[in-house]
Amino acid sequence: NLYGHHPRKKPDNNTGPPSASTLAFTTTLSNLIARRDPQTLSATATPSTSAKVSTGRPRPSKHTTHDKDAIFARPNRGAQKRAARDLLIEDDDHRDTAMSQVHRQSSELGGKVDEAVLQRSKRRMQEKARVYEDLKRGLYLGAGESDSDEGVGNGGGAGEEGVGEGERYLRRLRRKEREGLVDFDRKWADTQLHDDLSGEEGEGDGDDASIVSYEDELGRTRRGTRAEAAEAARLKGANEDGAEAGERWRPRRPENLIYGVTVQSQAFQPDVRMADLAKRRDRSVTPPEETHYDADAEVRNRGTGFYAFAKDEDTRRKQMEELRAAREETQREREEKSQKRAKREEARNQRMMKVEELRSKRRAEMFLAGLGDVG
Repeated sequence: NLYGHHPRKKPDNNTGPPSASTLAFTTTLSNLIARRDPQTLSATATPSTSAKVSTGRPRPSKHTTHDKDAIFARPNRGAQKRAARDLLIEDDDHRDTAMSQVHRQSSELGGKVDEAVLQRSKRRMQEKARVYEDLKRGLYLGAGESDSDEGVGNGGGAGEEGVGEGERYLRRLRRKEREGLVDFDRKWADTQLHDDLSGEEGEGDGDDASIVSYEDELGRTRRGTRAEAAEAARLKGANEDGAEAGERWRPRRPENLIYGVTVQSQAFQPDVRMADLAKRRDRSVTPPEETHYDADAEVRNRGTGFYAFAKDEDTRRKQMEELRAAREETQREREEKSQKRAKREEARNQRMMKVEELRSKRRAEMFLAGLGDVG
């Protein structure tokens, strides 16, 4: 080598024994091939290759394709229960809203989506898009003055007559919001009613089956069992409590509102205004009092060039005159010094010019003297 570099040594693969990873890979590959197509392996195998294939128990491997398939084939914990619950929710008509989502796997669909499922999914996505648009526009979903529980319970028939399309749309959104929320008061009332009914069942089951007259939540007199009467009373009490709660939390209208054309006589008081104008008119035309800076109000005696003037006007005027005279004297002395400095500079320049002329004359004489010696 011209540059003195030693040639690289080529590794000899045939000298050393095969590593454990190579043997494991060969064994795993042969087992996979034998498991996949044993007939092809037996037909194409030679005596040498068949002798190399191990007939013992295959070595377990953690990275085989079969194990991965087994992992993904097993469903997650609780997935089947959730799928069954989604199917139950789907069968319920009153829960078929945009908030109830049903998740299905591709194996359940059979590779093809049903037309009804597709249309239902499109309808839910459109409903979600409308909800998002309403949120972006900031539509207020709170109950209005005309949105009462009776109108909601009647399905929007008589309560929505003479109402615009926008108000009806907001009422539908409010109803959906109420259905999606949890009414803890109603849950508590249901629990109490269930406890009462369970306690009465021990006394006698024939009382619930007896027919009685009761008044439902709409004010109609009906006949039914005691259980139905108790349920109607519970619904009526819940509606009354909801109406009272709405009235309690609704903002109270101010009592001092003005209706119609009204002259507000108290907004303008002429006596006070005229007194102010008279005070301004009768004010004498006198010069304002002279006010000066109070040096004692702040600690500024440590500042550079600070001068505390006296509070007396005569003394203050005398101090101002002294300062003005000192200023004029200082300016006059500065001008005199600057004039003297200019004269000195001019005299020095003249001397420098004379010295330069003498030097030039001396150089010329020396040059001429040198020329005479040469001739």
